Amino acid sequence: MRPTIFATTALVLALAACEPIVRTHGYTPTDSQLDAVQPGLDTAQTVSAKIGRPSTGGVIRDDTWFYVSSRTETLAYNAPEVVERRVIAVRFDGDGVVDAVDRFGLEDGRVINLVTRATPTFGRELTVLQQIFGNLGNVGATTVEGLAN
Repeated sequence: MRPTIFATTALVLALAACEPIVRTHGYTPTDSQLDAVQPGLDTAQTVSAKIGRPSTGGVIRDDTWFYVSSRTETLAYNAPEVVERRVIAVRFDGDGVVDAVDRFGLEDGRVINLVTRATPTFGRELTVLQQIFGNLGNVGATTVEGLAN
């Protein structure tokens, strides 16, 4: 009877380890909330009352509000993978009235390669053991002077 309990426990733990860790960051309003925002009628105040103010505004001017959320999954020891991203852009005209509500997803994004230049260092790289034991046999000038006095 005991082997079946251990086997069952091991099977349950193995299956639980295969479940991804899901994390959600940010906030985007639901589609029904966005449908309540009407271009040409709503202002910044009414949009704020209907769906809330975003944490991110336009880069140069505050004529666009951005709502951003993303969902990532991490499976075992792998790096996190973004599986869903939503970006909602509420654009206002010069009078502060909603001009458009744009919705973007992960499929609308583009991959941007960041420049990852590194400054080269000259010399050799030491292993941990070389760093620890590297000075054991070295006799420097200060050591010899200390012995002579």
